[in-house]
Amino acid sequence: MRGFVLAAGFGTRMRPLTDHIPKALVPVCGMTLLERALRFIYENGIEKIGVNTHYLPEQLQVFQRRSSVPFELLVESGIIRGTGGAFDYAREFLSGDDSFFMLNVDIVCQFDLKTAIRKFTESDSICTLIAFPCEHGKGTILFDNTTKGYSGTPSEIKQSDTMGEGAFIGAALYKKTFLDMVTRDDFSIVPVWKRAVDIGHKVTVNIQNTGYWRDIGTVKALADIHFECIDNALLLDIPQKISCVRADKICIPSECVSRKSALTGKYAWVESCLFDGSTVTNSIVWSDTDIRNKHIENSLYTPYGVISIS
Repeated sequence: MRGFVLAAGFGTRMRPLTDHIPKALVPVCGMTLLERALRFIYENGIEKIGVNTHYLPEQLQVFQRRSSVPFELLVESGIIRGTGGAFDYAREFLSGDDSFFMLNVDIVCQFDLKTAIRKFTESDSICTLIAFPCEHGKGTILFDNTTKGYSGTPSEIKQSDTMGEGAFIGAALYKKTFLDMVTRDDFSIVPVWKRAVDIGHKVTVNIQNTGYWRDIGTVKALADIHFECIDNALLLDIPQKISCVRADKICIPSECVSRKSALTGKYAWVESCLFDGSTVTNSIVWSDTDIRNKHIENSLYTPYGVISIS
């Protein structure tokens, strides 16, 4: 099985931050989105991984040379073509094994991927969509309660009593034969799921009842996951260079723990040096920024400027 990370988007919901860096390289709790995606896939036994890119590809090329997890970078050109276009462009890479796992780069998740892979490999499904439970009426995909067969989306069909609903998390398992149904004109992959079902293929939904997932598509969502981590409400891997002092509701460089009193404020995620007189409240401060005598509130403080998160 191969892994494929979709990382070609413009990240428009994160502007103006993504005017400077691709969404894939946005750091989340001390680690870029792309690094988190690569580690999740690799640690679940998938060693051959591809990543597509389109916007600011040179920055991904620099990251690739330094990455602890090796991957193949597929640089798309011309008009960006969505997930369907990404599959078409990466057809040769994705066909290199019998199946592949796809993950959107802006999804931070933890679930039992190994079991999902085993069940998928043993099944006759051509595609399995990974989803989490959701509140009634807030699902993004519908499925048969008995067979777990994919039925469609709420915008396509009306839900019946025999259907369940789930929150699709932007992760899925595919047999390589699924690529036979993808055309050069496909942008979204959703119509291809329906196309597969209509011609008799089995598309299923795997509901994960343990673990977590977060869509880090906006600056607000980026801030929220930091604050969840500070509250210890989310068990997220954090680099050793960062220490969370949860009693004080702060996360700071490990080398600065002895100087934590230099910083005042709550829900402060600070990755730069601490200076006396700085106040950080409900904010994230990236490394390589100078916050001496700064009073930062409800903001993402970056080398590219200050962005409101309220």
